[in-house]
Amino acid sequence: MKASFLIVVLFAACAAQTQTLRVVPVHLEETDLTSQSVQFFCTQEYNRDECHQHARELRRVLVTYPLERLGTWSFALVPSDKWRDLIRAIGGPTHSPAFTIFEQRTTVMESSLFSPTATRSAEFQRVFGVTGEALLALTVNHELGHCVCHNHDERKADDYGRELREGKTPNCGRSSKRKADHGTEKNTP
Repeated sequence: MKASFLIVVLFAACAAQTQTLRVVPVHLEETDLTSQSVQFFCTQEYNRDECHQHARELRRVLVTYPLERLGTWSFALVPSDKWRDLIRAIGGPTHSPAFTIFEQRTTVMESSLFSPTATRSAEFQRVFGVTGEALLALTVNHELGHCVCHNHDERKADDYGRELREGKTPNCGRSSKRKADHGTEKNTP
């Protein structure tokens, strides 16, 4: 990691407040499709070794998606002990492990997606019905649904993310029709 710090100002569309998040860039040794357009950051407080490990894990999941549709995009990782304060400051739901700021072309993710705690895992299971690798995959495809289609709507992000997960190119002009069995689906990240 470089010693220089980048300050990312995060604006939540539904919040009047802003939150400044101090992050450092993550330089991963291996090169692949993500290195051309996707950048990874961790907050200053993030353990350096965990930061690299979590960024590599996120990159591993991301490369299965059509990242060329994102253009230049950043992913910022925040430690769990700082997450609730950040979410409260921007007025978001504290149960969510990620959010996207379109104006900054940034998706912010909580470290519990990579290193789950017992408390957070129980909450994720209760709210989303999944934990661990399944929650990381669900979160990534949901947030990419927002990013690829530049749409704030949570339901449409679910639909677009589902299409991405199925290897389809989402039609961003409309969401796919929900099947009857999806009516009782858990909340999304």
